[in-house]
Amino acid sequence: MFYVYMLLDPRKDNQPFYVGKGTDDRWKDHLFETADTSINKRRFSTIQKIKTLGLDVGVEFIQYFENEDQAYDFEELLIAKYGRKGYDANGILTNICKDSRPPNWHHGPNAAAINE
Repeated sequence: MFYVYMLLDPRKDNQPFYVGKGTDDRWKDHLFETADTSINKRRFSTIQKIKTLGLDVGVEFIQYFENEDQAYDFEELLIAKYGRKGYDANGILTNICKDSRPPNWHHGPNAAAINE
């Protein structure tokens, strides 16, 4: 079973700041990243700012899927809907990529430049 989720910012009336696709407790992995282990510095920074205020990062499970490709397609649709900060006009998400479908950008030849 796959799901598409949004991480929510309680400082901004639970506005989404990240969209992802996961299974099991995948969404929680983001909460335990460190500056050294995070591949998305903007998402990491947002989570740290929320935690510093003693608040909890919200999560909303948008939809569940039996088929992983359908989950990837829906994730891509939501990322396009909300837009990515710094990439899309009026984007609000900290997502770097348009989806998390492999091969992922962080394994590609431009990984270092993108991660910066």
